Amino acid sequence: MMANSVRYYFAYGSNLSKEQMFARCPDSEYLTSGVLADYCWFINERGYANIRPSEGDFVLGEIFSLSEKDVELLDVYESVPEGMYHHEVHDIQAQDSSCDCLVYVDLNQVLGEPQFEYIKRINRGVQSASLPMDYVNKYIRPFIPSSSDV
Repeated sequence: MMANSVRYYFAYGSNLSKEQMFARCPDSEYLTSGVLADYCWFINERGYANIRPSEGDFVLGEIFSLSEKDVELLDVYESVPEGMYHHEVHDIQAQDSSCDCLVYVDLNQVLGEPQFEYIKRINRGVQSASLPMDYVNKYIRPFIPSSSDV
């Protein structure tokens, strides 16, 4: 059982990059990869990664432990005070078990084009997480070109 001061977080966007996560959230610890079932990945009209319910689809990501201070810091990076993203808790499948994870979701569900600076960050995250190419090609490449294509 985890202490109240530690929460699990499921990263699916640029925070797939462990380097970025450790810079943003100094107390964070990478735990394992995970899967969010019945959701799909997309870029919203603000130009950033988001997820939406989609039966039969799934989102791959990374699970980190966060301190309460890390959650406060991540809220700032994810523009929670401005209403860009909000917290949800989802059951994430991780290897032989599952856990409830904090997930940042934007209520803006309109498809869009990525912010130019975000393309490199997503590609670093994809590489850091070693996401399978079939997943990347199906869900991420329709929105994010590979670094060599930019």
